[in-house]
Amino acid sequence: MSKLIGITADVFLEATSVINQQQADFVPRPAVNAVINAGGVPVSLPYLPESKIDTLINKLDGIIFTGGPDVDPTFMNKEPIPELGTTNRYRDIFEISLIKKAFDKDIPILGICRGAQVINVALGGTVYQDLGVQYKGDLLKHHQTAPGNQPTHHVDVIKSALQKSVGTHPFVNSRHHQAIENAAPSLKVVATAPDGVIEAVENKDTSVQAVQWHPENMWQEDEQQLQLFKDYIDRI
Repeated sequence: MSKLIGITADVFLEATSVINQQQADFVPRPAVNAVINAGGVPVSLPYLPESKIDTLINKLDGIIFTGGPDVDPTFMNKEPIPELGTTNRYRDIFEISLIKKAFDKDIPILGICRGAQVINVALGGTVYQDLGVQYKGDLLKHHQTAPGNQPTHHVDVIKSALQKSVGTHPFVNSRHHQAIENAAPSLKVVATAPDGVIEAVENKDTSVQAVQWHPENMWQEDEQQLQLFKDYIDRI
């Protein structure tokens, strides 16, 4: 039986040309298609009141946390710096609660870009609000101007479940200015960029896995990125 995989929705904060209304929820179609091609059944998860999460989570086999706005630093007991981008506190509240409940129930979760960051924060880690001003070291270009489905830098992956999916030195895309700073106590860093920026984390039983790049934009042309989704669903 196909597994039911929740995919967290982002929100258009402004009115769009499709619907003349603010705050329209959407899930990226490439992520939907990745789950379908990996053998799962995707379902959109717009943010909900915390009181509704138990009802929701009991119906899901797994959850993918997608990209989107910056994580509100107050969830790390920090105040915002000027370089912080757009945040959506309501989405953060929903996703942090959802992550904690999924973790407690051993429901496998996969994080993508912002998803990796919010998972790390929910489990007790921290993220850089802006790599350009906070990272101590020479940075690669982490917010590419090349088309989003094209890779722009390599990643080094240590022995891990992720390595079995994507190999030791995958070529990935990159569009972020935040990143994991200190991994949560339950998470292990399993991949880094050549400049040392954390690119992926997992927990011991791989019920939590998260990557900083966007495999949902690359799987059509890169079998390793599709394998990441397939292996995630196989673990459920």
